[in-house]
Amino acid sequence: MQDPFSLSDKTILLTGASSGIGKQIAETLSKQGARLILVGRHQDTLDETKGYLNVNLNQNHIVENFDLEHVDEIPGWMKEIVSKHNVNIDGIVHSAGIQTTSPIRTMKISEIEKMMSLNLYSGLALLKGLSNKKVNSSGGSFVFISSIMGVVGQPGIVGYSASKGAINSAVKSSALELARHGIRVNSICPGFIPTKMMDQWSKLVTLEKRKETENQYPLGFGTPTDVAYAAVYLLSEAARWVTGTSMVIDGGYSCQ
Repeated sequence: MQDPFSLSDKTILLTGASSGIGKQIAETLSKQGARLILVGRHQDTLDETKGYLNVNLNQNHIVENFDLEHVDEIPGWMKEIVSKHNVNIDGIVHSAGIQTTSPIRTMKISEIEKMMSLNLYSGLALLKGLSNKKVNSSGGSFVFISSIMGVVGQPGIVGYSASKGAINSAVKSSALELARHGIRVNSICPGFIPTKMMDQWSKLVTLEKRKETENQYPLGFGTPTDVAYAAVYLLSEAARWVTGTSMVIDGGYSCQ
């Protein structure tokens, strides 16, 4: 019996592959047999990630240095990738994202626009690209890395919450629209995962506040691997009947 969680016959495009959750997702997907297209802005860190990946005869991982802020160029760039490397993109994980901590009274609209552009708009452009038959001819899976903060509230991150909440709403409509093309669309909503992106928050709070926050998670803080395993599931045939969902991975935080 074939392993339903195997990704050995799939080519997956992964954004934000240079660090944090994205880097761990890359390592985990490669261990499941996926061929990866690693996307990020920094060639050196992408090459470093590639060096950690599992490689077998069916895996010839690709590095694509691209700035996702060029949103309108994304669908055309995806067609170029398919043509240049003679691949069919079977799935996408949009892990690239930014978070700015700013109270409402001091927040800048330009900061919100930047978060919307990378967190949401570039993801929708990637989804548009995946829907093109020249990019994907056999259906597949799109996974947004959202956040529990798109589901519940927290002071100081209104713009970030708005971008992640918008993702979770977009998942439902796009899942309905693309089902006839065999494309599933879901998101993962992690709770607090200590990564470099969280360094800004850590610098702004006391050790006591950090401990208080950790105590809000019945199972403690999560790890990037917890998110990576969820991505494996949603990309695999094990989730063939799962679409339009926002999977909460938060150690019980949102249950309280």
